[in-house]
Amino acid sequence: RLRVALCQLAVTADKPANLEGARRAMERAKAEGAELIVLPEMWNCPYSNDSFPTYAEDLERGPSPSRDLMAEMAAKLRVTLVGGSVPEQEGGKLYNTCCIFGTDGTLLGKHRKAHLFDIDIPGQITFKESDTLAPGEAGT
Repeated sequence: RLRVALCQLAVTADKPANLEGARRAMERAKAEGAELIVLPEMWNCPYSNDSFPTYAEDLERGPSPSRDLMAEMAAKLRVTLVGGSVPEQEGGKLYNTCCIFGTDGTLLGKHRKAHLFDIDIPGQITFKESDTLAPGEAGT
């Protein structure tokens, strides 16, 4: 039997506060017995095209507070962590990227969202991830 925690977070424009909120949610999930923790989509920033470039991190080479937190918490709590997603910047493009970490904090895999959310209901709502984000090109 595997105990799974799906974390919901109140995300704001304050990135350090978002990171701290994620830390607390993961600690609570572990305290309640979770072995697999799943964070939500775009958990480190507001969900808006204006925010994605500002909050984006280079998950492979650059300073990445979000990646570092996920790796640290997976190892500290000895859980498998599906890191929801964060905006990733690489090669002049932005991606909606999910990282998966093992119980030792090792990055096991990374998935870039391939099917971006675009909606246009005239007179009601228009939102297009594709205005800012590039689709991932490979399966995971």
